[in-house]
Amino acid sequence: MVFLISCAQQNTPLQPALGCEHVSLDDVLPGITTKEKSYRREQQRNDKKLVPGQKVSDFSLVDLEGEEVSLFDVLQEKKTVLIDFWASWCGPCVASFPTLKELRTNYGEDGFEVVAISIDRTHEEWAEGSEKYEIPWINLGELESWDGDVATMYGVHFIPKSYLIDSEGCILQKDLPIDLLEKVVVSSFEESVGLGTPADADEE
Repeated sequence: MVFLISCAQQNTPLQPALGCEHVSLDDVLPGITTKEKSYRREQQRNDKKLVPGQKVSDFSLVDLEGEEVSLFDVLQEKKTVLIDFWASWCGPCVASFPTLKELRTNYGEDGFEVVAISIDRTHEEWAEGSEKYEIPWINLGELESWDGDVATMYGVHFIPKSYLIDSEGCILQKDLPIDLLEKVVVSSFEESVGLGTPADADEE
């Protein structure tokens, strides 16, 4: 069972879940330079700080049309948001897309949204990957590989890297394998809907 965490609690940092595939920074950057090692250390430190119960920082990035989108602006309209770092070359990332599409279809009107952040190196790679995989959600690009400011701030040293947050920016869970993420999202929204059932039954 996976629990949603209150911002009032302090929790032990979560590691990538067992059985969940990731592409790590070490795999992609063999023989990395001193500068790249410095980025990696900062990313890992930030990853350890961003645990369930903490609040994330705001950021603004552009979508494929060049329009700037702020995370906190999205949170004003949504109940639960998945921040999902990905790249067009990342197999485990795109493998999760069918389930994410289903969740967004089923619960989008109830307040679930995905904010995807591509760490591809070029706009062309990002655009081609987005078209190939028919990405329907908020699709932003940093396009600085692992070294972008947002990727560093969010501790991205492997992908897929994800944070499930509430409308206040509080981290509910992080780095869940897609099957557990699905259970958490479904449970959260089904319980919300269920709260109205007794009253509805009385009216009948």
